[in-house]
Amino acid sequence: MAKDLLEMLKEDVVLSDGGMILEARWRGYDTPRAIVEHPDAIRQIHRDFYHAGSQVLEAVTWFCSRSQLERNFGWGDRLDEVNRMGVQLAVEASDGEAPVGGCLVSTRTGSWEGDPIFDPDDASSRARAQAEWEEQIAILVDAGADFLIPETFSRLDEVRVCLESCKKADVPTMVLMGVGDRTPDGASPAECARILVDEGADVVGTVCSGRPSRMWPVVLEMREAVDVPIGYQPSGHAGPNATVPVEEMAEYALKAKAEGINFVGACCYAGPKHIRAMAEALGRKG
Repeated sequence: MAKDLLEMLKEDVVLSDGGMILEARWRGYDTPRAIVEHPDAIRQIHRDFYHAGSQVLEAVTWFCSRSQLERNFGWGDRLDEVNRMGVQLAVEASDGEAPVGGCLVSTRTGSWEGDPIFDPDDASSRARAQAEWEEQIAILVDAGADFLIPETFSRLDEVRVCLESCKKADVPTMVLMGVGDRTPDGASPAECARILVDEGADVVGTVCSGRPSRMWPVVLEMREAVDVPIGYQPSGHAGPNATVPVEEMAEYALKAKAEGINFVGACCYAGPKHIRAMAEALGRKG
């Protein structure tokens, strides 16, 4: 049985995984299609991160709401199958030892583009967005997700609606925003952290909005603003066809620990080798 994430965070720095989507793509598999068409491959990628040192695993359930699946693949009727298998593959990769996060993203209807269901200028869109998330959340939790991760949201107003949906489930919620100096709706990282914690987030932080050095001021601002665990998952992207050196990821894992940032990992362009370097820097077996 997986450990409790919040208890783990009280004990020490918790190391997450890296860029599952791009790691799968580099190996020749597109997600979420590969979840059901090549499950062994997705399970193996999770397993590789786990054996590199990841203590938690994030299910590949990005862009897996009903409308996103329908637009990309005509798979709206496979919502349950895709999300359930996404969680189960992550659970199986560690033989149930590592807590698994069920990932949720913005209501953009395509993988990276498209008209969002949530429209800040349309009050009725809130209910439509909540219906999308709550349908997916119910499946993720029933399939065995130990916590929920609304992530890479750029707008505070939208992620607040998603957080409200998450809090209806009986699992912790970690909100990791893709934010720079300000969100498009005008909130600073500190304001995002304070508002999200006030509204029930168990962990707040930032993900994939730049390489470690670029994201560092943002995560420090969040750390100063609230008294809950902070998440920090920088991108491994260092320019065209280049990844951040593993030494840089390791350095920032140590800096995060020193600053009391206790949930660290990586995101796009970061593979098992980056997680292994972070694990070794933290004194773990990688």
